[in-house]
Amino acid sequence: MEGDEVMKTKGILHNELAGLVARVGHGDMIVVTDRGFPFPRHDMTTCIDLSIGCGMPKVADVIRVILTEMEIEQVIIADETKALSPETYQQFRDLVSPIRNKGNEIIEENIPHSAFRDLVLNGPLNGKEVKGFVRCGECTPYANMILISGVDF
Repeated sequence: MEGDEVMKTKGILHNELAGLVARVGHGDMIVVTDRGFPFPRHDMTTCIDLSIGCGMPKVADVIRVILTEMEIEQVIIADETKALSPETYQQFRDLVSPIRNKGNEIIEENIPHSAFRDLVLNGPLNGKEVKGFVRCGECTPYANMILISGVDF
Protein backbone atom coordinates (compact mmCIF):
# COMPACT_ATOMS: atom_id res chain seq x y z
CA MET A 1 0.00 0.00 0.00
CA GLU A 2 1.43 3.33 -1.01
CA GLY A 3 2.12 5.72 1.86
CA ASP A 4 2.13 3.02 4.54
CA GLU A 5 5.19 3.09 6.77
CA VAL A 6 6.74 -0.04 8.17
CA MET A 7 8.21 0.06 11.65
CA LYS A 8 11.54 -1.73 12.08
CA THR A 9 11.19 -4.51 14.66
CA LYS A 10 14.59 -6.28 14.62
CA GLY A 11 18.24 -5.36 14.99
CA ILE A 12 19.19 -1.82 15.95
CA LEU A 13 16.00 0.17 16.55
CA HIS A 14 17.70 3.45 17.56
CA ASN A 15 17.74 5.52 14.36
CA GLU A 16 21.03 7.33 14.94
CA LEU A 17 22.86 4.17 16.05
CA ALA A 18 21.51 2.19 13.08
CA GLY A 19 22.78 4.92 10.76
CA LEU A 20 26.20 4.92 12.39
CA VAL A 21 26.59 1.17 11.99
CA ALA A 22 25.44 1.40 8.37
CA ARG A 23 28.15 4.00 7.62
CA VAL A 24 31.22 2.21 9.03
CA GLY A 25 33.74 0.71 6.65
CA HIS A 26 36.55 -1.80 7.02
CA GLY A 27 38.81 -0.82 9.92
CA ASP A 28 36.47 1.84 11.32
CA MET A 29 35.92 1.82 15.08
CA ILE A 30 32.80 2.17 17.18
CA VAL A 31 33.38 2.66 20.90
CA VAL A 32 30.74 1.57 23.43
CA THR A 33 31.34 2.96 26.92
CA ASP A 34 30.07 3.21 30.46
CA ARG A 35 28.37 6.32 31.85
CA GLY A 36 31.57 7.86 33.19
CA PHE A 37 33.52 7.98 29.94
CA PRO A 38 33.95 11.51 28.56
CA PHE A 39 32.84 12.44 25.06
CA PRO A 40 35.55 13.09 22.45
CA ARG A 41 36.64 16.74 22.38
CA HIS A 42 36.17 17.24 18.63
CA ASP A 43 33.50 16.80 15.97
CA MET A 44 35.20 14.04 13.96
CA THR A 45 33.44 11.26 15.89
CA THR A 46 29.67 10.75 15.88
CA CYS A 47 28.58 10.76 19.54
CA ILE A 48 25.40 9.06 20.73
CA ASP A 49 24.28 9.07 24.37
CA LEU A 50 21.92 6.15 25.05
CA SER A 51 21.98 6.45 28.84
CA ILE A 52 18.54 6.72 30.41
CA GLY A 53 19.46 5.90 34.01
CA CYS A 54 22.19 4.32 36.08
CA GLY A 55 22.68 0.86 34.62
CA MET A 56 20.37 1.40 31.64
CA PRO A 57 21.23 0.29 29.09
CA LYS A 58 24.18 -1.92 29.90
CA VAL A 59 27.19 -1.84 27.59
CA ALA A 60 26.91 -5.58 26.91
CA ASP A 61 23.26 -5.16 25.85
CA VAL A 62 24.16 -2.45 23.35
CA ILE A 63 27.11 -4.42 21.98
CA ARG A 64 24.88 -7.50 21.60
CA VAL A 65 22.47 -5.55 19.39
CA ILE A 66 25.23 -3.83 17.39
CA LEU A 67 26.76 -7.22 16.63
CA THR A 68 23.54 -8.34 14.95
CA GLU A 69 24.29 -5.84 12.16
CA MET A 70 28.03 -5.15 12.26
CA GLU A 71 30.79 -7.40 10.95
CA ILE A 72 33.82 -7.12 13.24
CA GLU A 73 37.36 -8.46 13.02
CA GLN A 74 38.85 -7.09 16.23
CA VAL A 75 37.97 -5.62 19.63
CA ILE A 76 40.00 -3.49 22.02
CA ILE A 77 39.43 -3.82 25.76
CA ALA A 78 41.38 -2.04 28.50
CA ASP A 79 43.60 -4.13 30.76
CA GLU A 80 41.71 -2.69 33.74
CA THR A 81 38.43 -4.20 32.53
CA LYS A 82 39.89 -7.67 32.87
CA ALA A 83 41.59 -6.92 36.21
CA LEU A 84 39.02 -4.72 37.97
CA SER A 85 35.68 -5.67 36.38
CA PRO A 86 36.14 -9.37 35.61
CA GLU A 87 32.40 -10.10 35.32
CA THR A 88 32.03 -7.40 32.68
CA TYR A 89 35.13 -8.67 30.89
CA GLN A 90 33.62 -12.17 30.84
CA GLN A 91 30.35 -10.80 29.42
CA PHE A 92 32.38 -9.14 26.65
CA ARG A 93 34.24 -12.41 25.95
CA ASP A 94 30.95 -14.33 25.86
CA LEU A 95 29.59 -11.90 23.26
CA VAL A 96 32.64 -11.98 21.01
CA SER A 97 33.98 -15.55 21.30
CA PRO A 98 31.29 -17.23 19.13
CA ILE A 99 31.80 -14.71 16.29
CA ARG A 100 33.98 -15.50 13.31
CA ASN A 101 35.21 -13.09 10.66
CA LYS A 102 35.77 -15.00 7.43
CA GLY A 103 36.22 -18.14 9.57
CA ASN A 104 38.76 -16.54 11.93
CA GLU A 105 38.37 -15.81 15.62
CA ILE A 106 37.92 -12.16 16.54
CA ILE A 107 41.23 -10.61 17.59
CA GLU A 108 41.24 -9.18 21.11
CA GLU A 109 43.73 -6.45 21.89
CA ASN A 110 44.24 -5.36 25.48
CA ILE A 111 45.78 -1.96 26.23
CA PRO A 112 46.11 0.19 29.34
CA HIS A 113 43.06 2.33 30.11
CA SER A 114 45.11 5.49 29.58
CA ALA A 115 45.91 4.41 25.99
CA PHE A 116 42.27 3.34 25.46
CA ARG A 117 41.06 6.74 26.66
CA ASP A 118 43.56 8.59 24.46
CA LEU A 119 42.51 6.55 21.41
CA VAL A 120 38.83 7.33 22.02
CA LEU A 121 39.27 11.02 22.80
CA ASN A 122 42.02 11.90 20.33
CA GLY A 123 42.30 9.04 17.83
CA PRO A 124 40.68 10.80 14.86
CA LEU A 125 43.01 13.75 15.39
CA ASN A 126 45.92 11.31 14.92
CA GLY A 127 44.53 9.50 11.87
CA LYS A 128 42.77 6.66 13.75
CA GLU A 129 39.34 5.72 12.38
CA VAL A 130 37.19 6.19 15.51
CA LYS A 131 33.90 6.89 13.72
CA GLY A 132 31.41 6.45 16.55
CA PHE A 133 31.16 6.86 20.31
CA VAL A 134 28.17 5.35 22.13
CA ARG A 135 27.76 6.11 25.84
CA CYS A 136 25.49 3.80 27.82
CA GLY A 137 24.04 4.07 31.32
CA GLU A 138 26.38 1.36 32.64
CA CYS A 139 27.78 2.27 36.07
CA THR A 140 30.46 -0.43 36.19
CA PRO A 141 34.10 0.73 36.13
CA TYR A 142 35.97 0.10 32.86
CA ALA A 143 32.91 -1.29 31.05
CA ASN A 144 34.17 -0.11 27.65
CA MET A 145 34.94 -1.83 24.35
CA ILE A 146 36.03 -0.75 20.90
CA LEU A 147 34.58 -2.71 17.97
CA ILE A 148 36.68 -2.68 14.80
CA SER A 149 34.76 -3.28 11.62
CA GLY A 150 35.64 -6.15 9.33
CA VAL A 151 34.33 -7.29 5.97
CA ASP A 152 32.53 -10.51 5.15
CA PHE A 153 34.28 -11.18 1.84
